[in-house]
This record gives sequence, C-alpha cells and structure tokens, in this order.
Amino acid sequence: MKRFVRDARGFTLAELLIVCAILGFTMAALFTLQRQGQLAYLTGAARVEVQQNARIALDMMITDIRSALPATGTTQVVTAIDNNCSTGAPPATGGGTSISFTDQGGAAVVYTLAGPGGPCEGTTLCLRKTTTPPVGAATTDTVVGGVQQLQIWCYNGSGALNNTLANIREIRIQIRTQTERGAGTGTAGDQHAVAESRVRFRNI
Repeated sequence: MKRFVRDARGFTLAELLIVCAILGFTMAALFTLQRQGQLAYLTGAARVEVQQNARIALDMMITDIRSALPATGTTQVVTAIDNNCSTGAPPATGGGTSISFTDQGGAAVVYTLAGPGGPCEGTTLCLRKTTTPPVGAATTDTVVGGVQQLQIWCYNGSGALNNTLANIREIRIQIRTQTERGAGTGTAGDQHAVAESRVRFRNI
C-alpha cells in the first residue's frame, strides 16, 4: 500500500497549462456565441418595434384622412395645415408637422408632432391625436412614441405642391421612428424605420 502511494504521479505543469488553455478557448467561444445571439435578439426586437410604430401611426392617419368630410357646401377637407406642407423636395426635405380635418362623425381631428416631455412621456418626440366631437370635451391621445420625424406634403388636383386649403386634394405622409426607450448610437437597439404613403380624399 505504501509503495502504491509513493509511485502515484500527479499532473505536470505543462499538462495543467494545456488543459487551462483548452478550457479558456472553449469558454471564449461559448461567450462569443452567447453575445452574438443576444445582440441578434436585441436588434430584431428593436427593429420590430420601430417598424410597428411607424406602420401603426401611418395606417391610423391614412384611415382617418381618407374618410375625412369636406366642409358643408365646399370641397375643402383640410381645415388647417402647417404651411411647410408645400415646401421642400419630397420625400427628402420640407413638409409640415400637423394637419386638421373633420372626420365622418363630425369630430374635429388634429394630428401633430409633439416635443419631448409632458405628453410624450419622456420619448424624443411623439405623434399626438386630438379629437373634439360636435358635443363633448376634446380628448388627446399619444398614437406612438419614439417619432424622429413627421413630414406632411399637400398637393392640389393636378399633383403640384399647394398649401391653399380649398385646393388640397391629396396628402403625402412620411414618418420616421426610433425605439421609444432610446438607445446609444451604434448599439443593437439603435434602429430606425421609415413608413410613407399618399392618400387622396374620397368624399369630394
């Protein structure tokens, strides 16, 4: 028994170093794979969020504007609009940031881009919708947060930019969004989406 214990050998220093190196490479590879998977998840989640926000906001605006009613006895659908709606070179520059009209129920509707803080609940910018029914108090809701830019261009019947309310027959809208919680530049959560559409008034 004493001879067996005396003759037993342990690991050499070289063997221990080789094992440690192999374990180190294995752990580094696993960490890299895990980090890449996490970044892919964060990127995908942020991208879905900004795309959904842009599409939801655009669809809501388009639906409301398409069903807007003209003032009694006129062909004027838009009751107020930012004069910048006839400026710039769409879709790159110009465009207004608010529009007002009357919906099918006779309620006055205003879409506008609101600044950070207050109603935007800490986001950079947000799209706000205010609805004032014929009888009752006005209600204001945040359609989506994390809006970077809202651009609205207005066109007359011949397709030229025109901000004269009585002549507006078509609206072009572009919304650019980012994540509502914000993210550092170049990080996985720093995603952006642009949604754009044109709508021609139906009820005139």
